[in-house]
Amino acid sequence: MLFSEKYGYKKVPMLAKDEMPLVRKNKILNLIYKFLYKDIIDDWFVDDQFSNSPALLFAKFVWTDFFNGNLFEVDTYKARQIVAKISKLATRLKWYEVYDYIEFILKNHPDKAEMKYFKKDILYLFKKEKIPLTIISNNICPSELDNLEENREIEKALSISDKYKPVKGCLTKALDLFSKRPKPDYANSIKESISAVDVLAQIILGKKGSLGKLINSLKIHPALKRSFSNLYGWTSDDAGIRHPKNKEPISCGEPEARYMLVTCSAFINYAIIKLNVGMK
Repeated sequence: MLFSEKYGYKKVPMLAKDEMPLVRKNKILNLIYKFLYKDIIDDWFVDDQFSNSPALLFAKFVWTDFFNGNLFEVDTYKARQIVAKISKLATRLKWYEVYDYIEFILKNHPDKAEMKYFKKDILYLFKKEKIPLTIISNNICPSELDNLEENREIEKALSISDKYKPVKGCLTKALDLFSKRPKPDYANSIKESISAVDVLAQIILGKKGSLGKLINSLKIHPALKRSFSNLYGWTSDDAGIRHPKNKEPISCGEPEARYMLVTCSAFINYAIIKLNVGMK
């Protein structure tokens, strides 16, 4: 924090999620440049020996798969020209497309170790610039989920084995709907969270059925069975989230959706550990 900010001579505004002044946009793009493209520019002989370097190959991938550019164009250009074309288009991105750009990099860059540092620096920049966002499992989310322990549960649940791929699918949808802007869909986020547990029970038990019935067959403590049976009932009542019988407004919002996302993630992690170690 600068002197003028620290002593109150200049206030640092808290940005809304749909704001991105040019100075903030430039800081994000500068950080991306540092991680993705600086080595290409610094390598004075990259156009010759290192024309197939990982950095340059990923730059081409960004050009074709994020910016929808023509591969023939970049294949005929020198490395520095490719970076120049990408950088120019990046400056034209709308505020929400800049966040798309970050997610694209996190989800597709082959060097996962490098992306840990990239993610750390992006999160530091969000905090420094008072941008109310966080990152969970390479998804940019509102800062309402910016709790270390809660994040760990969600990220762990999203990293489970592909054996539980349908579970991850429901949970990913729940996170996306919670994070949707400008209008988050909390009701359907709750629906997807409880559906993730529903699908998990079906996979564990190897049979179809609703969570309300299957929960009793899981080898977990009776109190946990009652807890999730009640949660499932709440999502299925007369003004239910899963099967609404009327068009009355559902009394749920950010607190309920956050609770369900974190609680269902924690239960998924718990149930899979019990299954794997064979506890009763």
